[in-house]
Amino acid sequence: MSDGDWGSDTFARFRYQAEVTLPYCVSAALSENDIVAVVPEHKEDIALETGTGWRFLQVKSRNPERGLWQLSDLLVKGGALRSLYRTYLLTTGQERSLELVLEGAVKPKDRIEMLRRGEDRSELVPTVAEKLGLCTASAEGFLSIVTLNEAATHRNDIHASNARLLHQHAPSLTQPEVETLHNALLAEIEKAMRSDRMGALWPRSVVHPQTRSTVMDERRLAKTLHAERLAGIAEVLSAAGRPLLKRLVERGSRPASPLTQKLVVGGATEELIEQARNLKANADHHRFVRASQNLASDEALTTDLHERIRTYAYTAVAMHGTSDQPAIKMWAYLLDTFGNHAKSIDRNNLVRRDPMLLMGEGCILSHQCEFTWGGS
Repeated sequence: MSDGDWGSDTFARFRYQAEVTLPYCVSAALSENDIVAVVPEHKEDIALETGTGWRFLQVKSRNPERGLWQLSDLLVKGGALRSLYRTYLLTTGQERSLELVLEGAVKPKDRIEMLRRGEDRSELVPTVAEKLGLCTASAEGFLSIVTLNEAATHRNDIHASNARLLHQHAPSLTQPEVETLHNALLAEIEKAMRSDRMGALWPRSVVHPQTRSTVMDERRLAKTLHAERLAGIAEVLSAAGRPLLKRLVERGSRPASPLTQKLVVGGATEELIEQARNLKANADHHRFVRASQNLASDEALTTDLHERIRTYAYTAVAMHGTSDQPAIKMWAYLLDTFGNHAKSIDRNNLVRRDPMLLMGEGCILSHQCEFTWGGS
């Protein structure tokens, strides 16, 4: 099927799938994170061959107006857990994991959070058994290898996220050169996705060679992306392991917003990243309250505050951006600066001259790509 035969939404989902697949292909090309090969089967399914077994990813995208993900969304007809259960049945006898890759955030305190890595799934067993028509033992066995991955970037941001990743592994490239590399990788991934599909039983064909016909084996090879196939495209990439790549492709990956990605690149600890996310959330809330009370109707006042915050942020980058773990040093510098100079920075008292709210505003600006936390 040509792109011209697709609706715009279908093509957007196809492109999103290719972008989601890209970091795994970078791992395969560099022989990093135990990923040997990537098999993208059209618009929702990705299989990863590792040194110890297989990982099967079910990618689900959704429009923002549908809200946050809940467990019930995964169990409806066509839901991700139903698809993963079919894969579970077709891959018995193999060491494998089943992973959910969801575009957008999950609803806080919903039972979907129990699918995060290391969480107890026992409370989910009765519901999944009922909805999928399973016995308790089957539901337990299935859920024991299901994991929620949360690093999937939203479709509006994923191209920039992948460009940032590629720049990490090829820091000498100019922005146009990174874009050319990015497009070349996407083209190869989409070529694999567009090749003849392996059919409804494709997971079995992938993991059980004895079940494949000659035709099916040819289709599998056409879809398989590994270091040898990607060598001509990815030869400019550094083989050195990078923490951002690991965060994006690991099983049970944690959320990776633009702010988080910049902090990871800058060598921030997980505790500092969590603090930054919380401060950003608090600042976002404070912005909403100000707007609802018409306390910040003068755009010039907000622009003045942000310009002052950016000035100190750029200074922090200049002072510490090339040091070891620059994010930690920049964070300490900004905390000290906002604590000592809150009155002169927040001259119009937009954020109550609160150093923590000033840090939160800084995190929002970083999330919006106004500044980085060091690194390449």
